[in-house]
Amino acid sequence: MITLFLLMKVDTIIVGFGIAGLNYAEQLRKRKKSFIVIAPVSESASHLAAGIINPTVLKRINPVWRSEAFLNYALDFYIDLEGLVKTNIFHPLPIYRIFNNVVEQNNWSVAASSIPLKKYLNKKLILSQKYNGIKAPFHYGEVTKSARVDNQSLITHYRDSVIPDQSITEKIDHQAIEIKDDFIQYKNIKAHKIVFCEGYHSVKNPFFKYLPLVGSKGEILIIQCDSLVEEVIFKGPIFLSPMGNHRFWVGATFERTDKTTQITSKGKEWLLIKLKQFLKLPYQILEHKAQIRATVIDRRPLLGRHPKYHNVYLLNGVGTRGVLMSPLLSQWLFDFIENKVNLPEEADIKRFEKQYFRN
Repeated sequence: MITLFLLMKVDTIIVGFGIAGLNYAEQLRKRKKSFIVIAPVSESASHLAAGIINPTVLKRINPVWRSEAFLNYALDFYIDLEGLVKTNIFHPLPIYRIFNNVVEQNNWSVAASSIPLKKYLNKKLILSQKYNGIKAPFHYGEVTKSARVDNQSLITHYRDSVIPDQSITEKIDHQAIEIKDDFIQYKNIKAHKIVFCEGYHSVKNPFFKYLPLVGSKGEILIIQCDSLVEEVIFKGPIFLSPMGNHRFWVGATFERTDKTTQITSKGKEWLLIKLKQFLKLPYQILEHKAQIRATVIDRRPLLGRHPKYHNVYLLNGVGTRGVLMSPLLSQWLFDFIENKVNLPEEADIKRFEKQYFRN
């Protein structure tokens, strides 16, 4: 961790250090590019997320957009990161989708036989009696290529042990950023470029406030349940994901109007009602928290270059798929910036360029 005194020259300033900022930092570190991370230590949406790598949309039993590319890249990326931070942050775990009726069973069987999904879904049902304490009268469907990443541990250990001299723990002052033709000046830092990875905080970023970052509030619970197995992520009306030491992540709510990080009795009650529908074991509530996800109006990430400033870039809008998508998105952005490789049109912020000039 460093403080600002002497003039410092780097290739890139990274603003924000959730899972997106970390992944872009790792792209730069692997290629020996100099960089500085500027972000407060305060909890972000990434710290609060379950960290589930899931290539499927379980509600509709569809594959995620570009699921295979994102999944294959992410699995190798986090295994490498685990070795780098020397901490167990990557946990391959199946997801068990709880069925509510025979129709859902049949839909699963059809999806598991389809070309896009057969590589992820086990066509054979998992019998409900395999696990005590979970109400699953119509059994389970298994997602086989899934995992959990301990976001909080990864972010903390990466910052403290991998980039301790490349991290400034302060909130960025956007007004202090000077954009020149051939460099960026922020206080005593001079850089070739700046990449904003601020999550929902980007709504206050004067360079990118024109983008439709709508955000959705998520409330979660952390519970202690000593009798529940820790080898499976359960998916009923909500997720129940192990965190180690018999602690479990329960969530999350989706609230699109309340943009505060205050926990609510309404959110807690909703979570408990949903949890009661499938968990039959006694448990203790340890924590109740809330954060704002960086969701986008068209449900696609936000990558690219500012319409006016050629050295100002963005990596954002990963929403609930941040752990799955951020590794490959960060490579796409790196290749776009450094190697002039075009971004996929669906993710490029050029799709909203008219909005910038309209403002």
